Amino acid sequence: MRALVVLLCMSIVTSEGKDPKVIIVGAGSSGIAAASKLLQNGITDVTILEAEGRFGGRVYSAKFGEYLIDLGGQWVHGEKDNAAYDLAAPFGLLSKAVGPGRTEEEPFIHRYYTSAGEAVMKQLGGDFFTFAIACSDDPTGAEKVKNGSFGEYVDNKINEYYGNHTEEITPDLRQGLTHAAKLAIMASEGAADLNDLSLKRTQEYVGARGYQAVNWKDRTYNTVLEILMKKIPNAEEELPIANKTLLNKQVTKIKYNGDGPIKITTSDGSEFTADHVISTISLGVLKADHEKIFEPALPEKNRNSIQGLGFGRNAKIFLYYDEPWWDTTEYAISLLIWTEADRKEIENDPEKIWMLGVGYSLPVEYKPKVLLLWMSGLYCEQMEKIPDELFENQTLELIERFFGKSHNLTQPKDIIRTRWNTNENFRGTYSYPSLASVANNASPEELGTPVTRNDRPVIQFAGEATEPDYYSTVHGAISSGWREADRLINFYKQQD
Repeated sequence: MRALVVLLCMSIVTSEGKDPKVIIVGAGSSGIAAASKLLQNGITDVTILEAEGRFGGRVYSAKFGEYLIDLGGQWVHGEKDNAAYDLAAPFGLLSKAVGPGRTEEEPFIHRYYTSAGEAVMKQLGGDFFTFAIACSDDPTGAEKVKNGSFGEYVDNKINEYYGNHTEEITPDLRQGLTHAAKLAIMASEGAADLNDLSLKRTQEYVGARGYQAVNWKDRTYNTVLEILMKKIPNAEEELPIANKTLLNKQVTKIKYNGDGPIKITTSDGSEFTADHVISTISLGVLKADHEKIFEPALPEKNRNSIQGLGFGRNAKIFLYYDEPWWDTTEYAISLLIWTEADRKEIENDPEKIWMLGVGYSLPVEYKPKVLLLWMSGLYCEQMEKIPDELFENQTLELIERFFGKSHNLTQPKDIIRTRWNTNENFRGTYSYPSLASVANNASPEELGTPVTRNDRPVIQFAGEATEPDYYSTVHGAISSGWREADRLINFYKQQD
């Protein structure tokens, strides 16, 4: 009740003496961040329309065995200039260690397994994996790239690396190793295809500084939503965001023509009106449906950026074991390297080709019975369409193929996969700067430019794809929500 009294005391009204009516499309991290800031600054007539039957958007916590796991955003990428870190760190909710009793300085172990079940490249340790992931931070050799793509740059760098390690990396390993390395880089950069990723924009990316794999201990990224809603640290001061959110309300039309209120329609036929709309619709959905959703059509700069920016394809597969078969005293990231013969075999099997999208496996921090397989690229959509029983059998086949000879495998109790790419409310995972975005001057700034009417923000855009310095991240999504809330708050302050 105390929080509600504070909100009422700070209430903002329009020049007509009414509360400004705001509809936020999407109850993900950006939408909740926007609502939180609006409510705390006197704009209280806020409604969130969420297409899914849950809060969180691409932050998605699920019960798995005895744990909660992250099907969406998982790590806090950076400790400085990071909204998520700044929100959670004061409460001691984050860790750089991989488990209780572990030191923050303890390094990851990198291993390499072939589809023939052989452990290879032991003498290189983590050097190759670290080298590949760090390519975006190394500007040397950029001048040799002819088409501007990050893919060409990576090919040049990896071939140079092979030339310096001819004894350790034999020619028969190179194609499979390059494929696995590119999948790992695609996961890091968010790209659906490295040949579509802009080298220039990637190397200009600012990002949050500091350690890039901060974890939530035994919690999940859903914790940041609870902090934004004020459930943490004191549940008695929780903001009324849940009460202002309508679930299973997929927005299908936003009409903002004329001087009257904006009209919003959802797929179940419900209709709403608003003075302002903050859209946090994913870039994947915008790319597919913006022409259907917005009436009239969005301004050219918004449309140009929707069409030009890239939207990635990534996926996760989690396996829960009562008896883990890997060494739980270490934290080993294992790159999966296909032999030439095995790769050709899988490529000719349309039901199994998705396996080529699994780049590496790794344990999940503070959850010692869970193994994660990370996927990238268009293979992810193929994986999501495989029937459940067949998918589970094929996943076990994949584990047996790569680890069966070197480990005494046990049977998992449960397997779960993500479906971001085939879900019509997301249509992918996170944004990246494509070659087309450079050619067409598309940018997060242009995508995030509000549609105004007489200098009044009418349609606003938030979400990770609109954040210039932190796109593709949860903290970027949070910052974008705050940005658009501040835009409205400042607009009404100027009217006083």
